[in-house]
Amino acid sequence: MVHSSDHPPAHVHCYRGKKLIKVRLSDFAVLYREHASDRDVKTAVTIVRDNHDNLLTAWSAIHGEEN
Repeated sequence: MVHSSDHPPAHVHCYRGKKLIKVRLSDFAVLYREHASDRDVKTAVTIVRDNHDNLLTAWSAIHGEEN
């Protein structure tokens, strides 16, 4: 999920129940995790990688930048 009120660097929030993982779009680094196992993180990063172009397009449409 790309939040409209978010800030650089370009990143997405991945939620599942109480789990939260923030992944930077430029290099897929995990910026933050809460209540998430290593397996959850791996799954989230894979999903972000697989959808990178669409997520970066969404970030740019909302924020007007790719950083």
